[in-house]
Amino acid sequence: IRRTSRSATVITRRAGLQTDVISALPGPETRTDLEKRDDKLSWLLGCRQQYGDCFRVRAESRQADTIVVNHPDWVKRVLVSNHRNYTKGIGIERVRVLLGNGLMTSEGEQWRRQRRMLQPAFHKPRIEFFLGIYLQLAQALADRWQQQAWQRQPVNISASVSDTTLQAILRAVFSDDLDWLVRETGHNPFELISRDSDRDLQFAVKFRALAKPVQQLIDRRVREQRFPPDLLSHCMLARDKSSGEPMSARLLSDEVLTLIVAGHETTAASLSWVWYLLARYHGVLKKVGREARGCAAKQLVERAQLQSLVWIPRVIKEALRLYPPGWLYTRRAIAEDRCGDYRIAAGSDVFICSWLLHRHPRYWDEPECFRPERFAPQQEAGRNRYAYIPFSAGPRHCIGETFAMTEMMIHLAVLAARFRITSSVPDDIGIETDVNLRPASDLFLQLETYTA
Repeated sequence: IRRTSRSATVITRRAGLQTDVISALPGPETRTDLEKRDDKLSWLLGCRQQYGDCFRVRAESRQADTIVVNHPDWVKRVLVSNHRNYTKGIGIERVRVLLGNGLMTSEGEQWRRQRRMLQPAFHKPRIEFFLGIYLQLAQALADRWQQQAWQRQPVNISASVSDTTLQAILRAVFSDDLDWLVRETGHNPFELISRDSDRDLQFAVKFRALAKPVQQLIDRRVREQRFPPDLLSHCMLARDKSSGEPMSARLLSDEVLTLIVAGHETTAASLSWVWYLLARYHGVLKKVGREARGCAAKQLVERAQLQSLVWIPRVIKEALRLYPPGWLYTRRAIAEDRCGDYRIAAGSDVFICSWLLHRHPRYWDEPECFRPERFAPQQEAGRNRYAYIPFSAGPRHCIGETFAMTEMMIHLAVLAARFRITSSVPDDIGIETDVNLRPASDLFLQLETYTA
């Protein structure tokens, strides 16, 4: 061992003619638990600027160090090429209390089995079943916004997109059986997901109680031997490729609840950020509006129409770059690993912060600026694949990416065709980081309808 400075140690091992050089990870000496900090984003940004693309944080309440990785090659190492060496990390226990042992929280062979069973439900041809749902909900929301615009009432964008995205995933999961459940119970029991923003133990108890109405719907379909082409039917009919066995009753419930939460929260947060950015950049809003008005609404349920859109998907992608809802991916190393010249000890917690990665000046010109044109095909082709990971990457890449992108494109195509924004918003808005990356308070906008 040769000490080169107070902050770096070089270890040289000889195996035949091979020399292995390991540099000690830099990082702050003060112990801290990142998950308990209120200034997570600014603190991480300061650490990256001071210590580089891979740094160590000495945890205050845990024995293992936290390694923050912020280089595309090392992101690929952890999430893709050596992903079997990593399990889910800090925070997964809290999520497991909420979602059970579904796709988001399971590990190993069980996760691989569940992924294989669920994946076909999210193939592009199957997504076409949901296009009419997205269109109907977007048009209904536009009608509500129009009434508020005529009355000169500000629109609560955050609440609106939360409600409509919850309806979208519930209809995608349950189809018209949701109406039967509402009639039977006298209310929509799933509304608490949108109405209650806290994700504490009290919410978890209420949320887990939703397994009861889910089971009611499952039992009804079994009795009637009726399986409409929605996500619930897919989960009920899916069979393990090796054993031919269906999901257990508990796992089926866990997967349905996971689909509902995952399909609602990230999309709702993303659309809030899309409207916030369009309110700041009126020139981009005009381009989006012109493209939206050039679409025939009834043709938005056709894949060719969606594929012809230019500005709308670029705006969504750029919003996801600046404000990725899944802003932090946590992993835990099973065995020792390497990121470049740095050693990751077994048991280390590894954090990949997409918010930092998406704003890295080495990979993004003017990273703080909202520039949707950076997602033109020629610019995307020249970019490191792992410098942009709003839906994660590798085998645990978000199964619902196409689902979410399609829903958001139809939403924006319908709403931007009918409304301009006449109010202003602050350049710097508070950010909530406890669950997904979302505005710290509801976003209100004054809207005005386009005249013919």
